[in-house]
Amino acid sequence: MTLFTNGYVTLKTPEGFDVIPNKGDFVELSLVNPNIPMTIKFSLAPTLTGLVEIKDAMETTLGSTPNINIIISDFLAINDDIYYMLVSSIESADNEIRRNEFMYVEDDNLYSFEFVYPYADAELDDFYLNIIRSLKISRAKYVLCDGGYEINEK
Repeated sequence: MTLFTNGYVTLKTPEGFDVIPNKGDFVELSLVNPNIPMTIKFSLAPTLTGLVEIKDAMETTLGSTPNINIIISDFLAINDDIYYMLVSSIESADNEIRRNEFMYVEDDNLYSFEFVYPYADAELDDFYLNIIRSLKISRAKYVLCDGGYEINEK
């Protein structure tokens, strides 16, 4: 594994994955494995919402979305922190895609991991949990202020 850092967080990234440029809003890191059909996305966003509210919103949104099946929606202890875990499948005309999401909130910052691959495989549990367990937060990236947010420059 190699290290990713943005000055606010550090985490280990798996070997064999390539970085995808132009990641989008709040996405800190996007990875794809050219040898297996798997993508990994790590996002960091400001939030006023806690995990219970995030869970309720995700269940409502995805529960009413055709072709998406919620498999697991629950809280999970990883290291000494509580994460919200959402495992879902997305059905298309050709195949079914599995998406495992893990979300953690600290100091008004939402840390989110998304793993997407075309099959359900319990063998991958340790793979993505090892990436999540490696997350080290140096300081909050976003500070909420006056109804908005700013980058934490301190």
